[in-house]
Amino acid sequence: MEYDQISSLILDESENMVYISDMENYELVYMNKALMEKFDIDRKCIGDKCYKVLQGLDSPCPFCTNEYLKKNGCHVWKHYNPILKQHYELKDKLIEIDGRSMRLEISMDITESEAEHLELERQLSVEETLVECIHTLSEHTEIDTAIEKLLRIIGEFYQAERAYIFEIDYDARTVSNSYEWCREGVTPQIDNLQKLPICVVDVWLETFKSRGEFYVDSLCEFVEEGSADYELLASQGIEKLMAAPFWKEGALMGFIGVDNPTCGTEQIKLLQSVPYFIENDITKRHMLDNFRKLSYRDTLTGLGNRNLYIETIEKLQDTELNSLGVVFIDINSLKASNDKYGHEYGDCIIQNVASGLSEIFPENAYRVGGDEFVCLFINGGQSEFDNRLMRLRRFEQEDCMCDFSMGINYRVGNVDVKEQIGYSDNMMYVEKQVYYGNGVEGKNSYHEMLAKRLVEEIASGEFEVYLQPKVNIDTGELYGAEALVRRRTGDGEVLMPGQFIPLYEAEGVIQQLDLYVFEEVCRLLDNWKEKGYRMIPIAVNFSRISLMGIDIIESLARIRGKYQVAPGLLTIEVTESISRMGAEALGQLMERFKDHGFAFSLDDYGTKYSNLSLLARLEFKELKIDQSLIRDIMTNRRSRIVLEHTIQMCQELGIITAVAEGIETEEQRELLKSYHCDIGQGFLFSEPIPIGEFLDKYGRDYLY
Repeated sequence: MEYDQISSLILDESENMVYISDMENYELVYMNKALMEKFDIDRKCIGDKCYKVLQGLDSPCPFCTNEYLKKNGCHVWKHYNPILKQHYELKDKLIEIDGRSMRLEISMDITESEAEHLELERQLSVEETLVECIHTLSEHTEIDTAIEKLLRIIGEFYQAERAYIFEIDYDARTVSNSYEWCREGVTPQIDNLQKLPICVVDVWLETFKSRGEFYVDSLCEFVEEGSADYELLASQGIEKLMAAPFWKEGALMGFIGVDNPTCGTEQIKLLQSVPYFIENDITKRHMLDNFRKLSYRDTLTGLGNRNLYIETIEKLQDTELNSLGVVFIDINSLKASNDKYGHEYGDCIIQNVASGLSEIFPENAYRVGGDEFVCLFINGGQSEFDNRLMRLRRFEQEDCMCDFSMGINYRVGNVDVKEQIGYSDNMMYVEKQVYYGNGVEGKNSYHEMLAKRLVEEIASGEFEVYLQPKVNIDTGELYGAEALVRRRTGDGEVLMPGQFIPLYEAEGVIQQLDLYVFEEVCRLLDNWKEKGYRMIPIAVNFSRISLMGIDIIESLARIRGKYQVAPGLLTIEVTESISRMGAEALGQLMERFKDHGFAFSLDDYGTKYSNLSLLARLEFKELKIDQSLIRDIMTNRRSRIVLEHTIQMCQELGIITAVAEGIETEEQRELLKSYHCDIGQGFLFSEPIPIGEFLDKYGRDYLY
């Protein structure tokens, strides 16, 4: 059929574009006027490939509909033409020309209606996304979780790399990235964007004030290339971004933004709407943060309070620490200051101490009581800890309004937090005892009064050292003695230790009395040596509080050296209560004593469950079996079993001498002999007696 014949069949003047192509070789055989004008071509293109002319492709269209064409009826479909950049509704039909199958296609421009349809779809998508955002915020009671999920929704809507929220702290003049969502494979930036100087976002703030929300598809539109602002954004891989501010009472609180969005950038309405809803949640979070801070902060000093302290300790208990330094602090005579100058002055003292602690231990300083503080030095080196202690002592001496007592402990590896804090607490009380024992002028507390009175009573001779012999159970020969203290009242009444020792321990002044007894024993041994007496070892009882005192080992060594007493003649006797220090701390203490030639005797064995663990881990010279086990060994089979196995255990350990206390009858002694017990002590041999009586009773046969 000739071209003119085709023209007569199809309306060449139709407003719709029309073409015919050979279905076998894709060559164009006809184009109407509207098509040629639209593509800016002429009839010279007849014979060219339809896919090249109409789609700009080098091979048949992958979406070609030839296989769907029929003689009867049309195949209707829609397509966006990349050359014309318009949407079309297409009607395709199979026709025959000169016996060859041809494709007839009529194209109707639907760009305007399609744009309206797409806009409606986008609007619907924005509204649906906004509803999802609102639902997310209301669904989750945990504010952080809700906002993090909201950012994911925003980020995915814009197909962005990151979505985030920045908040401004005008008091601190900083801005921080408080929330962040990142697409998989994108490096988070939130940790690098904390507490930045507020000037970093000056350009953002100016843009928000002048334009409100904004979108830029090139950084150069937003900041000058090469500027610090440009470099900060470019270093994060940002090429384009959009952001919207959120306000409260006319003040800019912060903004929400997305980096490198690839879809829906024309729908900034979504980003514009979200701040309205998240502002309430962020305000609520700030309120909760403030409440949390109040519940964790001491209102007078600003330090962490007891709530935060306890929570921190619980967390540290479940953490494997490399090292821990503990400083336990108690203000001396705060009550006296309150009574004399008023509570406002007392508050000033507390604040003054707190200011020093917060400067020296800014990471972890707590006020745990009215006049008590704890500082923790977590996973830090010994030299740095020592340096901070020097600064603390200097602060006390030069800048502090008061004196305070300290308990200090530092440990590397195998840290038991609660045990170490307890040890430091006890050390602090020991230092307080020394403080009050020194009778510092101007202190008017009950502690000071008690300490001064104790020193005066010791000086006036109200306390007297008694000796109770220890004898060889087999031979009855004198083995040694235990030094015990008695107090003689003005009317001649002799008070037993249980009537005064507990008070001195509780009030932290016991060290003065323990040191007095120790020095009296050293003086006695020195006197015996001068007279040529045979020397016997003497055990001196020490309170746990005294043994944890600062420089206690050096004090004992100095006293012993003053009287030139051989180390083997002195034994430090402790009760089971020393286990409160913890096995590790006690082991370290005993090693230090051992280095100075002191040995330990464990008293009251059998009264507490923890004795056995102490024996398993620590080295004692003597084990004193408590009289509660000895008392009923003749009638109680269980007591005999425990006693026999305890003595056997000492023998197998090979380094511990078993001493049975409270032997009152020959029957008990004979049974202990059969168990091969080494040493005995009790009223069968002698009660505790004054030193003069001890010499009268044992001197002639055993000492001369």
